[in-house]
Amino acid sequence: MKKIWIRLGIGLGVIFLALQFIPVLPPLGMNANEIKTEERVKKILRRSCYDCHSDLVQWPWYSKVFPVSLYIAHHIEEGREELNFSEWEALTAAKKADKAEEILEEIEEGEMPPKDYILLHSDAKLDKEEIEILRDWLQTFAEKE
Repeated sequence: MKKIWIRLGIGLGVIFLALQFIPVLPPLGMNANEIKTEERVKKILRRSCYDCHSDLVQWPWYSKVFPVSLYIAHHIEEGREELNFSEWEALTAAKKADKAEEILEEIEEGEMPPKDYILLHSDAKLDKEEIEILRDWLQTFAEKE
């Protein structure tokens, strides 16, 4: 019985190692445009939002480990579908106003950045001052509607 468990463990270990060689292509963005806004807003967005909501992703080392790679690639793909700051400048004023309202709501409710992201990227957590900076910036789009 003990030999069966040892063989099973070795077999599972070999399978896990073999899976590491299957490439999971990260979702590639088509443009690396950065949003046009003041530097203090860009700094916050780069640190707290861009990894999931832009084409300017900083891939962490663990994004290459299967099955984490699948989760991260899927998460980024979903994030970009919802909002991609690399495409922000191409949005209409009305679309920017809608997105700005959604972003502000999610930030104020503590939904963004997600808690699981903050666990591994503690610097992404927004403090009150940063939320206020983003609020001021996002409200400029509502005024242009």
